[in-house]
Amino acid sequence: MLSRREATQLLVAAGLAGSAEVAVAADAALQRPSRRSEIAALRQFAQTKHPRRHEAAADPDWRARWDKLLAEADELGDGAYFVHARRALAWFKDGHTTILPFEFVGGVPAALANGPFSYNLPVRARVFHDGAWIVAAGADAKSLLGARITRIGKLTAAELIRALAEQWPGNDAWAHRWSAAPFASPAFLQGLGAIDDSAAPVPFEAQSGTKALKGSLEPTANAQSDLLQVTRKATEIEGWASSAASGNFVRALPDRQALYLSIDEMDDVEGKTFGAFTREAFAAMAAPGIERLVVDLRRNGGGNNYLAEPLRKRIGRSAFNRPGGLYVLIGPRTFSAAQNCVNRLERETFATFVGEPTGGAPNHYGDAAIFTGEITGISAIVSTLPWFDSYPQDTRPWILPDLPVNETFADWQAGRDIALQRALTHRNTAATDELGASRTFYFERESQKGKDWRPFWRA
Repeated sequence: MLSRREATQLLVAAGLAGSAEVAVAADAALQRPSRRSEIAALRQFAQTKHPRRHEAAADPDWRARWDKLLAEADELGDGAYFVHARRALAWFKDGHTTILPFEFVGGVPAALANGPFSYNLPVRARVFHDGAWIVAAGADAKSLLGARITRIGKLTAAELIRALAEQWPGNDAWAHRWSAAPFASPAFLQGLGAIDDSAAPVPFEAQSGTKALKGSLEPTANAQSDLLQVTRKATEIEGWASSAASGNFVRALPDRQALYLSIDEMDDVEGKTFGAFTREAFAAMAAPGIERLVVDLRRNGGGNNYLAEPLRKRIGRSAFNRPGGLYVLIGPRTFSAAQNCVNRLERETFATFVGEPTGGAPNHYGDAAIFTGEITGISAIVSTLPWFDSYPQDTRPWILPDLPVNETFADWQAGRDIALQRALTHRNTAATDELGASRTFYFERESQKGKDWRPFWRA
C-alpha cells in the first residue's frame, strides 16, 4: 500500500515542485492553458492502470462523468475542478484511487497557489459522530471556539459532508475521516456548492450550548496561523504516546492485567524500526500475569503490508487468541495496510473489534500509481493491484466493530476514550469454537450482516 511518506517521495521524484505558475486574474480562464488535455490524460491513466479498467471504460456512468468534466474543465473554478476530477475517479470507490489532498503532497501546487486555494478561513473543524465542531479559531472567530457548526453558506454541515462523500473515493467511514477538510477552504466550499464566490466573506452558523451564532468569516492568506485551540484534556493514550515519543509503542498495564500495543504506522518511525517494535511486543506478550491484549489501529493510515505479518502470526499462536483475550481497536482512520492487518486478524483469530468502522474494505485495491497533472499540478493516485483478504462473497465496504463505540465531541474534549475502556473491561467467556459458523463465515457474524453505521450526516 502507498504510505504518506511513499506518496511524498513519489511526487518529489515526479517533479511536482517544478509545476509552472499560472497568473490568476479576472480573465484567468482565458489566459491559462486548457485543462482538457490534463483531464484526457488522467482518464487514460486510470483506464490503463486500474485492475477494473475495462469494466470502467465500458460503463456509461464512467464515460458520462469524464465527458462532462472534459466539456466543463476550462470553465470551472479551481475548487470545482478539483472536486469534479475527484468525483470522476470516485467511480472505483476503492479508497486508493483519487485526487490526493494537498497536505499529502507538500501543499498547493504552484499553478493553483495564487487562486482561491491560497485563502482559508480562520477556523479548524473536527468531525465527530455527533457533529462538526470548531476545535481551533482565529481571534476574529474566537466566539466559535467549541461550537458545533450548523451551516456554511447554502449548505448545512450534514449537507456539506454528504456532498464531499459523494465525490470521495471510498466508504462513508473513510469520507467521515476526511470530512473536516472543506470547512475552512473557500475553494472547496465553492466546489462543493456551499458558496458562490470563494473571495467573498463566508456566511457561518454554529450552535454553542443553547446559543445560536451567526456571522461571516473573511478568507485570508494567513487565516490558519495563530489559531486558539479548544481547551481539552488529553486521553490516557495521548499521555502514553508522549512518554514513548512515538505512535508505535508497547505499554504494559499490570493493574489491569493487560498489554496495549499502539500501531499508528505500518512503517519504521523515527528512532525505531517496525522490527524493533515487533520484538518489544513479543517480549511483552511473554510476560506473566497478562490476561488480554489490546491492539490499537485507530490512527493507522497504512504503509507496508508485510511489516505486521510476524506480529499478526505470533498473536494467532498466543494464549491471547481466544474470546475475551484479544481486542482490536478500529475506526475510520484504519486504512490501507492497517486494513489488511485487521482483515487477517478477523479471518484468523478470535479478536473482538471495538470502536467505529474501518476506512477500507476487506477486499480492496491498492498499490497506487502516481499521476501529476501537466496543467494544474494536481496529483492523483490510481490503484494497480487487488488486495483480497476475504472470501469472494464478502462485499462489505468496511469491517464493523463487534462493540460499537462512536467518538463524540464531549468525550474527546473530556479526554475520555470509551473504546479503550470497553476493550479493557469487556468480558467474554464464550468457548474457543473453531467449528462455529461465525468462524467460517466470519463476515456474516451478528455484528456484520445487515448492520450499518450512520453518523449525524447520514441520520
